[in-house]
Amino acid sequence: MRLPLLPPLALLLSAFTMNATPIPCSDGGTLEATAENGRLQIHYTAPGIDQPGHRIFLAIGSGSGSSIVPYARELEGSTVFLPFSAGRIYSVINLPGGLTPTVRKWQLTQWGNWDDASAEVSGTFTKDHCTLSVAMPDPAAQTLDFALYAKDLTQNNGWGRLYAASDPGFLAGTGDQYIQRYPELTLGSQPSAEFRTRLESANRVRIYQLFVRLFGNTNTTRKIDGTLAQNGVGKFDDINDTALDAIRDLGCTHIWLTGVLRQATSTDYSKIGLPSDCPDLLKGLAGSPYAIKDYFDVCPDYATDPAKRLDEFKALLDRIHAHGLKAIIDLVPNHVARSYQSTIRPQLSFGANDDPSKFFDAKNNFFYLRPTDPGGGPPLKLPTFKDGQAVSPTCKVLGGCDGLFAPEKIHGRVTGNNVVSWSPDINDWYETVKLNYGDDFTHPATRGFPTAANPGAAIPDTWLKMDQIIAYWQGMGVDGFRCDMSHMIPPEFWAWAIARARVRQPDVWFMGEAYNDDPGKLPTSDPLAGSLGNVMFSLLNAGFNAVYDDPTYKALKGVYDGNRWANDIDRAVTSDFIYDNSLRYGENHDEVRLAGKGQWGGVGMDVGRPVAAILYGIGRGPLMIYNGQEVGEPANGVEGFGGDDARTSIFDYWSMPEFVKWVDGHKYDGALLSKPQKNLRAYYGKLLNLVNEPGFRYGGFYPLNAANKGTAGFGDIEGDPASGHWMYAYLRYDPLSKQRWLVVANLHPSVTFSEVHLRIPADAVEWLHLPGSVNLSFTDRLISKTGLTANSSDLPDTGVDIPTIRPLSAMYFQIGQLP
Repeated sequence: MRLPLLPPLALLLSAFTMNATPIPCSDGGTLEATAENGRLQIHYTAPGIDQPGHRIFLAIGSGSGSSIVPYARELEGSTVFLPFSAGRIYSVINLPGGLTPTVRKWQLTQWGNWDDASAEVSGTFTKDHCTLSVAMPDPAAQTLDFALYAKDLTQNNGWGRLYAASDPGFLAGTGDQYIQRYPELTLGSQPSAEFRTRLESANRVRIYQLFVRLFGNTNTTRKIDGTLAQNGVGKFDDINDTALDAIRDLGCTHIWLTGVLRQATSTDYSKIGLPSDCPDLLKGLAGSPYAIKDYFDVCPDYATDPAKRLDEFKALLDRIHAHGLKAIIDLVPNHVARSYQSTIRPQLSFGANDDPSKFFDAKNNFFYLRPTDPGGGPPLKLPTFKDGQAVSPTCKVLGGCDGLFAPEKIHGRVTGNNVVSWSPDINDWYETVKLNYGDDFTHPATRGFPTAANPGAAIPDTWLKMDQIIAYWQGMGVDGFRCDMSHMIPPEFWAWAIARARVRQPDVWFMGEAYNDDPGKLPTSDPLAGSLGNVMFSLLNAGFNAVYDDPTYKALKGVYDGNRWANDIDRAVTSDFIYDNSLRYGENHDEVRLAGKGQWGGVGMDVGRPVAAILYGIGRGPLMIYNGQEVGEPANGVEGFGGDDARTSIFDYWSMPEFVKWVDGHKYDGALLSKPQKNLRAYYGKLLNLVNEPGFRYGGFYPLNAANKGTAGFGDIEGDPASGHWMYAYLRYDPLSKQRWLVVANLHPSVTFSEVHLRIPADAVEWLHLPGSVNLSFTDRLISKTGLTANSSDLPDTGVDIPTIRPLSAMYFQIGQLP
């Protein structure tokens, strides 16, 4: 279950001169900390910390390191996940001979062994109290991040019980634990401390995914395979102040400007030195936004004056910031367009100094095909043309294809999705080439970059160039990056690059598109992170703020388009560390539309109501809504290369038929929407703002379906052997704000569930910190404003009586205590 949190940046602790800073701990512990003369001075009080079998752990943050504490019985105990990258972990135990400190230090890509730390740590134990003086790793630092907690290793068969953490919202427990919040000491003449999280946001991150090509395009021609001149295109200037006001008021904090980097395209801009691309290299006339042609440029389609496209993009960033929003752009590190050639930074183009005679060389930017590789040897044969006929839909429209690309007639390169072949398939990412990060993906143990085993290795050229790309956009004013297929890149690169980015901009935000079930994922050289068996551990450990939550999305979709039940949603909870730092979405450019024909049970746009209510409320991580989702955009019909796949095409010039009704000539007033569409948009706005309440932003999570499998009317229909097929319920609780919530969602498209007696088991009542017998109110704050009452003593048996739960609906009951 999820653990409660303290609001980030909200608890500014008292300033001090020579006095210690008071920092509240969980489970009755107290902590005072200050820094003097290059040493961290700590006074820590918690019951039992001086007893045999108890250890105190202190993790010190650093620019690079690990978020995963090593695990071993009777030593560190069960795994602990930290909210920052730690460079050092100290263990302190009270032995008959006095305080005994040891330390592990991060050594490039893995933890070192425990070593004696008596030269760095001194202190004393008295009953339930410890005084520590710890040498600071960087005495000149302006801030110091740390986490302190105790372990009772006499419990849980030597794996321990964690308690008295320097996160005041933490609840003591056994097993793997995630400490969400940490104190950051600001040093100097007026030191202070405040609590932070790895998400580094005073508000819950809620992302509006805005595909620039589509967002502001009001052209209704929609000719299949139409050109820009025929079908139009969205512009940077279309994202005006009114649009930004609407996105902010919807409840969003960040805008992901999807597809802004300059990609390969059929549109000719020769007048400004940007000719169109070979049609064999194109998917769609507009081109795939993930076939990047110049990493330092933006797409000229989106500029009113293409020659001033970067100036217009910078003006957009300024507008976004003026509205209190942050801007994210794509980082596509795994592959680039076959025609990649930077005109803005030509000296940083990939491949200029490669040795194409080698399949793999850590100095090369690409992987080069060998004559003996599958596909018949040179030349590279693209799957766009066969037996004298065009095969690619784009080639059929444009003509001029022959299946060849002149620069790769002799030296072919590996295709972006790891295809080592002179003849990639039509379903491959044939328009792209894979970048080389010094890791031979065909032999993952071959690592040509610095690791703990080979610290003297040179930094690969691709790393250096990608770092300059990140720095370039940071300098432009970009606040963060959505990193495409991030699991296909060595985690060691991410740790290096994210640390460097945060030196330039401490709050830069990194979100990783990643899938643990993808065979293309790369292992880490860190034996600890690698032993946990999920690539998300490696990516979060490398410094990502968040990763994709594909498992929960699939579990929900499977209720409608498979044989799954709402009960199966609980199986998506694998680790608190992953779960609380996962991005949740009901749509994005890769996934089908919720209202898409034949998708999500063919229910239509209102399926988004219970789906979003579940996804947006279950965790503390960031949330995302895709442009068009809020008005039920269905993406029906053929657009061009995208076909009729229930996705709004990312390859073609197009506009969204339902979304343009909200855009309404760039007035963004929704005047042309139907009443159901207006209601749907209002619903999403209510929901997105509601989940920023403390109980959802910081609170713990307690699923209730397991306790209600035998509850009559709890989402079961005739023939079901148990309950929980179509209904999902859970609790959220934040002990600091005292907010308690009960969320119930009915996923069924047509059945109303009546007289539902929802049980809240005794351990959940205890988890909610409710008295043994108190009258409670349950008030729906999402839509219905339904008011219910119950006594806490009745919750485990008779539960909460909910008279009616309508189809495709959800209720967000705030729980209050009655006089």
